Amino acid sequence: MVEFKKAVVPDEIEALCDFDQRAFHRHPQDVFTEESWKNCESYWMVVDGTTVGCAALSPDSDYDGRRRPHCLYIASTGILPEFQNQGFGKQLKQWEIAFAKEHGFERLVTLMRRSNDRIVGLNTSIGFVVRQDASYVYSDGEPGIVMELELSAPVCPKCGKPPRTRRAKQCRFCHADWH
Repeated sequence: MVEFKKAVVPDEIEALCDFDQRAFHRHPQDVFTEESWKNCESYWMVVDGTTVGCAALSPDSDYDGRRRPHCLYIASTGILPEFQNQGFGKQLKQWEIAFAKEHGFERLVTLMRRSNDRIVGLNTSIGFVVRQDASYVYSDGEPGIVMELELSAPVCPKCGKPPRTRRAKQCRFCHADWH
């Protein structure tokens, strides 16, 4: 059984930092600091009681920290090495998309190393497109890329018409409520 549990900050910052070091051990200079974790909403991916992944999200901001309404920045998506190549990365990505839609975001943005073929390929297969290069982000000088996914507009579950805004909680046509 796969569950997604919100990390309790600041109580779980040490566990988040430990996870990041294990998941991104090839690039220890770029793991999240305690401050980075404090600035994100983080979620554990737990499979049959075992933590296998983690996502760090930053609502209404872009990869460079600038405010960008209706955009959900995926600051980190990580699967522990011993659980990679088992489909958990795709499940975590699909959960991030569902989370964004459920919370009314219009787009997802993420930044990654250009050389990370697996995550670039996964993002591309889901519909992300390269928005821009980001050559100044990683401390070792490796180039990065920013990828973005436009999310389809939500519709009323009762009448199927679009709401006035993506964050609406009630249909303006049939007045149905949803969450």
